[in-house]
Order: sequence, then C-alpha cells, then structure tokens
Amino acid sequence: MNAAPTSPASSAPGAENPLYVDLDGTLIRTDAAQELLIESLKVPARWPGIVRAGRQDGRSGIKHALWDETRFRPELLPYNDDVLIYMRQAREEGRRVVLATAADRRAAEAVAAHLGLFDGVLASEPGRNLKGGAKLEAIEADAGGAAFEYLGDNRADIPIWNRAGWAGFVAPSGAVEEARRRSGTRATLVSHSDRSLTHGLWKAMRPHQWSKNVLVFVPLLLSHQYGHAGALLAAVMAFVCVSILASSVYLANDLVDIEADRRHRSKRNRPFASGAVLPVEGAGAALGLAALALMLAFLTLPAKFGAILLVYLAMTTAYSFVLKRFSTIDTIVLGMLYTLRIVAGAAACGIAVSSWLLTFSLFFFVSLAYLKRAIELDRVEETTKLPSRNYWGAELATVRAFGIANAAAAMLTLAQYMSSATASQTYGAADLLWLVLPLMMFWIYRTWMWACRGKIGDDPVIFAVTDRISQLTFAATVLLVIAARYLTMEPLIQ
Repeated sequence: MNAAPTSPASSAPGAENPLYVDLDGTLIRTDAAQELLIESLKVPARWPGIVRAGRQDGRSGIKHALWDETRFRPELLPYNDDVLIYMRQAREEGRRVVLATAADRRAAEAVAAHLGLFDGVLASEPGRNLKGGAKLEAIEADAGGAAFEYLGDNRADIPIWNRAGWAGFVAPSGAVEEARRRSGTRATLVSHSDRSLTHGLWKAMRPHQWSKNVLVFVPLLLSHQYGHAGALLAAVMAFVCVSILASSVYLANDLVDIEADRRHRSKRNRPFASGAVLPVEGAGAALGLAALALMLAFLTLPAKFGAILLVYLAMTTAYSFVLKRFSTIDTIVLGMLYTLRIVAGAAACGIAVSSWLLTFSLFFFVSLAYLKRAIELDRVEETTKLPSRNYWGAELATVRAFGIANAAAAMLTLAQYMSSATASQTYGAADLLWLVLPLMMFWIYRTWMWACRGKIGDDPVIFAVTDRISQLTFAATVLLVIAARYLTMEPLIQ
C-alpha cells in the first residue's frame, strides 16, 4: 500500500484530537473474525458452542465464541505498514490513539497488547456489535466532545467519517471515494492498495499446479488410444474438470493453513496469509469452483468419472481438515490422490486400469510425498515441528529412508511388469521397455540426491515440470513406450 497525506499542515489534528483506528481491513489486511471462523471449522466439536452463542447474542456472540474456541495469534497477522507509521507519528505528537473495531474485545485487546501503540480499545462484546452507528456512538462518547480523526476502509465507516474532523482512508472502494468527496471531510491519509481480488484468487488457484493433472492422460497413453478422437476429447475434458476441482481444493487447503503459511519463509506471501484475499472470498470461490467441476463432469463425461471426482473431493477435504496432521497417513493419502487422477482419466475414457499401473503409481507418488516432507524437514531444526504437520526435524533421516524405499518399490514393480506376459502381449517390441527402467531410476534417484543438496524448491512436482533434464527424461520415456508398441522385434530377453 502507498500512503498519501492529503490535507494541508494548517488543518492537521492537534494533540487534543484523538485518533481512532479500525482493525479489519485497516490496521490489518485481513478480517480477524473470518480467520477465527475458518479455524473453528476445522474442529466440528466447536460448532455447537458457536451456534448457541449466535442464537443468544447474534454476531457479537459468534465473535466472542470464536475467541473461546480457537487460537488467535496477533503476532502473525499481516499489518498495514502505512497505518502503523501514521499511528506512531500520532503518538509522537502526543495524541491519544484508540483501536475502534467491530472485532471481539479480547481479539482487539490482544492486538493492542502486541503492538503497544494504543491508549484504549473500543470493541464488540456479547450483545453489542460495534459497527457503523454503534461504533460512532462509542467513539463520540470516548472523545468527550473533542474533534476526532478516524481511519477506516469500507462503507460501514461512512457515518463515522461524516462526523469526524479528519479522516484516513485505507484501500477505499469506489463507493467510499464518492462518499469522501461528498462529505468534504479533511483526509489526512489515503492508503491505496495494490490488492486485486481476481489476481489473488488466480494465484491461490495455483494454475501452475495443473501440470499434475496430466496424469489423466496416462491411461490413454498406455492403452494407445491417443489416436481415437473421442477418447482424446474425453481425456481433455477430464483434465479440465480435475484442474478446476484441484484449484477449489487448493483454495480450501490454503484457508485452513493460514497460520502455518505465515510461519513459512515463502508461503507467508500466499494470498490468504498475506491478506490479499479475505477468507470469505476464498471460501465462496472454492465452493463455486467445486460446483462447476462436478457439473461439467456429470454433464459431459461418464457418471463413473463424476463419482470418482466426488471421492477425490471427499479425500482432499479430509486431508485438508484432518489427515494432513497425521504423519505417514498424510503421505499415503497424497499418493492415493495422485493415483486417483489416473483412475479418473481411465473412467473418463472408458479404459480399464491395470493393477500394475496402480501399484507402480502408488509407490511412486508416496515416494514424492515423502520427498516433499524431507525438503520441509531439511529447513528446520531437529527440535522443531513442522506447522500443521506431525513431523519433527529429527525425523529427517527416517523420512528420507521411507521415500527412497517407496521409490525402489516402484522401480521393482516396473521391472516385474516388463517381465510379465501382459507386457509381451501388449507390445510388439517389449524389450524396448527395459530402457524405461534406467531412465526412471535415473530421474527418481537424481531428484532425491538434489533434494538432499537443497537444489529443489518447495514442490518436487514443479521441479519435475520445469527442470530441463526431467523434461527430456519424461519425453524419452513416452517415445520409448510408443516405439515399443508399434515396432516389431524378436525378444532378446527371456
């Protein structure tokens, strides 16, 4: 955000004029109540108490109950630097600075205690939601008749700005800008935001991760029906549906991981963690994308594919809210979710899935899941626990061993398939498939080696997509599979 003082020095507030600062969207680039609500949804046992509080005291009761049921970490919140600087200047001028917010009093007091910049707190309590007119009454009573300054961000603050002697505007919308021009209130601060909801949601949808969904084409490749226009179109449609649904899941996953992301060196810049997108906006987008994906699936592809998408959605939801907090279970579920993409592609194209393929893919992707955990553990101390994950730094060697063991099991499965009657009956030059084995061994063990050297980023799949050697390895593998299918040669290996 970029701040711009807009009033002349002669009309600036004096030491006798208190400064009132809103919390949500002004002091912080997010909404505290929304984040507490998302946090509470992760534990169903908390829901009855929140519902009872809402029935008894309305919104203010819900906010109060959310504080009781969830953790609140003011030190992790994304604060607006423009507002912090302005508040410090006001205190240096001897002015009284008060936090005036519709958030629950205990949340507001926690923020005030963390920052140490406020002389008082006006906030919601059970039975009294301090928003709009109610906040104005509280501010005027607290100011004791003195002219005051108010910093806010949305149209609910317009009545307060209209009565204030001076006003500060943070990320003002078009309606707020128009109200400011009509009121003639002297603006002391205008902090424009570079926040873009569309850009933030697009980033949170992680379109770069859609590369993982090319797995839906694997059954088409291995059944060698890629020349069939209908099957190819079905696979493309399956890719679209799975990608949309995966983006919905990424949004939900980031919503429940806000606190953990803020503790991470790079994930803290994600849209929800940074405040670029509010939780309620992300939740709405996630639900909309999930509905769109399922609608397209059931309208354009076999019902079996739609059913598999429902299973995928259920598994990813369980993973996001519960299963990822359990070591070993989380990696196995991730491996199953990757494998389920292959099953979904087969269902879309009407192709039977080989048990060889399922076995190989499960071992292979569990290995990659452990690789991701190993990368994360390599960056923490031995006595440190990964946020929202049940892994400790001291377990790095064990995680690496599990990952490499699963990689070896995948390679062994691949070798056994090449020796099977199924391979010799399917491929005219089945011996060429043996060249795939060293290629895959080279890639998986090179990837593990590079991870140990710290040369892979946070996501090994993104590394695989962007790494030139990985691209060449996979291209050579595909070419070998196609050549083995259409070439004919006498078997050399018995």
